Amino acid sequence: MSLISHSVLTNPEFVVPPVPDSSPDGVAWLRSSVARFSSGTAHQRRRVLAVDELASIDPESLRLRAAERGEGPVEVLAEALGLPGCVADDVAVVAKSYQPHTAITEEADRAVARLVEACGGVADEAAANRIGLLVQACAATKALVANTLAGRTDPPVPLTRRVAPDGTLVEVSLTEAPFGDGPHACPGREHALALAAGLVEARTR
Repeated sequence: MSLISHSVLTNPEFVVPPVPDSSPDGVAWLRSSVARFSSGTAHQRRRVLAVDELASIDPESLRLRAAERGEGPVEVLAEALGLPGCVADDVAVVAKSYQPHTAITEEADRAVARLVEACGGVADEAAANRIGLLVQACAATKALVANTLAGRTDPPVPLTRRVAPDGTLVEVSLTEAPFGDGPHACPGREHALALAAGLVEARTR
């Protein structure tokens, strides 16, 4: 698989790898219901849900809470979203199966079910995109903190994937665009940076 420049992220001919529609159950449902893996009007509608959730949270409040409590990024973000910090354990399990090229485990499917319950018990797009925010804050924000503490400038997520116009799956380097670009650019950039800054502060006192 070839590794290409991030410039394709703004090219509408390079699309996110599609995921199949799924019944409201488990990781397959989560993938098929979040903005991250959708395109067109479905992506626009779902992205608004994620953006609206983030708009209700002041990034500075995340930084302060992370600095004061020194908890993981998922715990801090979950509580800011009105969820118990203990959902972080399930989020970590789901994160291992979230990407379409990874295998879905029964453990991850059960974790999704518990997260839906924590989000109100209804498996709809609102719940899916709230869970998606937590999942995407999991490994990526931890990597951002680790890189900062080590004095590195590596992107927290080194690459993403797109389908080229000829149907080829390509890997896209995020070295020069650590939070992506174009329609699928990370909507939580300021929140991730604030979380990371607070956690770095907590660990370097």
